[in-house]
Amino acid sequence: MFILFILYALSIVNVSITKVIGVSWLFGIAMALHTVLAVLLFAIPLVLLAINYSADLYGKNSYTMHQLAVKTSTILHAKIVSGVIYMLLAVVIFIVGTLLAITINDGYTTTAEVVTVFSEGIRKIAELPNYIENVNAFSFWLAIISFGIFTLFSMQIFYAFVISFGNCKLLRRLGKVGILVSFLAVYLGSQIVTFITTLYLPLSIIIERVTFKTVKLTLSARTFSSLIDNYEFDFVSAIPLGSLIVSALFGVLGYIYVVHALNHKKSIG
Repeated sequence: MFILFILYALSIVNVSITKVIGVSWLFGIAMALHTVLAVLLFAIPLVLLAINYSADLYGKNSYTMHQLAVKTSTILHAKIVSGVIYMLLAVVIFIVGTLLAITINDGYTTTAEVVTVFSEGIRKIAELPNYIENVNAFSFWLAIISFGIFTLFSMQIFYAFVISFGNCKLLRRLGKVGILVSFLAVYLGSQIVTFITTLYLPLSIIIERVTFKTVKLTLSARTFSSLIDNYEFDFVSAIPLGSLIVSALFGVLGYIYVVHALNHKKSIG
């Protein structure tokens, strides 16, 4: 995975070099390569983490892993935390890389220019709370960071649940196809639940425009669909808080199932 991080960093250097050269089609190829690597930056680590999880806890390494003198939940926590660290590293590299690529694409190629524009971009991001009238900077960044960490942990629980469910008695006989069936069932089920709860579950945070540049947040018991269909203020968007709570609840239930499945696996060897 670290090789992928290095390749992504080199793609930014490649974008910079081709921009300086001034050959448009070559620069286009460099940007396309950078975009592909940006997607792979998240996809490949997640796939590799899932493969490693499956091999260590249900595959060829499972016997050795389950013989360790530690709780099953401790092994699971180690897997989840390591996965979150890898994905967090990928997010940081992606944000920095994207800002650098945009800066270079705008025509800034010297080191001084890139540093100046990049710093200005970071400053503007830091000023985002200033555009929300009734939320202070600490609360804003606490919410953003908490949601980001929640999302990263949810991704780890998702693949752990998919693999554990794919190794249940019903699907185990299908081998790797069972895990594929598990993935499709869990993914489609989660999308349907998210769609329904987003539109029809009460409790939303309304984003309402106050001035041309500022908005304010208001907690409401109305559903997202009712806000879209009928609103009597300068509505911008809404955050389906009820749906997020349901997602968190399913995440907890998924975690409980994974621990139970691993304990069962350990007991039968």
